[in-house]
Amino acid sequence: MAISSNNARLQAVLDDLRSGFKRFLLVAQQANERRRIYRATVWELNNLTNRDLADLGISRSHIRRLALEASQKGRANEV
Repeated sequence: MAISSNNARLQAVLDDLRSGFKRFLLVAQQANERRRIYRATVWELNNLTNRDLADLGISRSHIRRLALEASQKGRANEV
């Protein structure tokens, strides 16, 4: 009976560790996706000419902020 009880506790601990690790991986994947979006947005906007940016109503000093906003969209739905 004691072995069965110990196995059940061990199984519960292992299940908690598995679920915690899965959550960690999910959060890491989401962070990588946000980073990818941020870097792509900065790269695309930095490659535009000043005239193109002006046509869009964007100043070069706002590129990082806009990229951050783009990468954070939909974050409320994440884990």
